[in-house]
Amino acid sequence: MTRRVDNWQFVLASELSKPRRFAWGSDDCCLFASDIINALTGVDPAEDFRGSYSTALGAHKELKRKGYSGVKDLAEKMSIAFGFPAIPVLTAQRGDVALGNLEGQDTLGVVSDAGGVFIGHNGYVYLHPSKLQKAWRIS
Repeated sequence: MTRRVDNWQFVLASELSKPRRFAWGSDDCCLFASDIINALTGVDPAEDFRGSYSTALGAHKELKRKGYSGVKDLAEKMSIAFGFPAIPVLTAQRGDVALGNLEGQDTLGVVSDAGGVFIGHNGYVYLHPSKLQKAWRIS
């Protein structure tokens, strides 16, 4: 079972203090969530995806090539593969991964004290916990 590093609260705060803007293949939702998981646990769920696309079309082709129908399907299958159990959204805590919807698209982010934190084109976007669709415990 994957465990969080001892100082994970500081690591999470540090990760969320980094300036970010959405960019396919370098700072998109899946890589953002994986960056957080990697920082908190030392496990990088997106290792096989990094450097393999740089556009929306490329990301969708890469998902299909690896057998995923979309972001939600990727999150559900990866959570099983890496041992991150699905949890009720309203029980999600800081550092857990969440699925939300921005501009009509499924997107992955991380739970913070402010709710869900996601990557937008102009920086971070925050969603109220009631707007989150699914969550996974990152232990």
